[in-house]
Amino acid sequence: MADTTRRQYRLRGEHVHLRPLEIGDVERLHEWGRDGEYARFTGEPPRTLEQRRRRHEKLEEAADTVVQFAICRLDDDQMVGHGSLFDIDRINGSAALGIAIGPAFWSRGYGTDAVNAIVDFGFGELRLERIWLGTAADNERGQRAYRRAGFTEEVRQRRAYVDRGAHIDEILMSILRAEWTALPRRRSWDYLEGG
Repeated sequence: MADTTRRQYRLRGEHVHLRPLEIGDVERLHEWGRDGEYARFTGEPPRTLEQRRRRHEKLEEAADTVVQFAICRLDDDQMVGHGSLFDIDRINGSAALGIAIGPAFWSRGYGTDAVNAIVDFGFGELRLERIWLGTAADNERGQRAYRRAGFTEEVRQRRAYVDRGAHIDEILMSILRAEWTALPRRRSWDYLEGG
């Protein structure tokens, strides 16, 4: 008899698994969007629940250039964040990465674990050459997670956007396929049974 207590996921890390972001997840995103720090670091303007649903549907229509994930804990399947690869350029082999962890789940390693799984998907399944992201210069928690996942700072865009009435620098970071290959860590597929 098969062991049904161990669930298998196509994309997973040590502590989280990724699944497609669904319309039913938008309510959780809306709830998180009410948190000031969460909204600040995601760059989310205030939106109604209906606006968030329409935005999700619009992104679903752009499936050639956007892949959205719900980030869920392995132990109880609870959604703890969301991530995406967007601006996917299949000709040049690049994509941007975005990730946000719900405020109640910060500083538990879920972000780094999810970034690793998303990067594995980008290089391992989409065959990308470069994955990049932009982050606020004062988002030190995020930058630590990105560095742990192998990202390197490329450039600082000075006074790139306004936050709470002040102009803030944005840091652009990236990871190349060769850098990912050299990382001494398990890949998403290594966590699968028999891997």
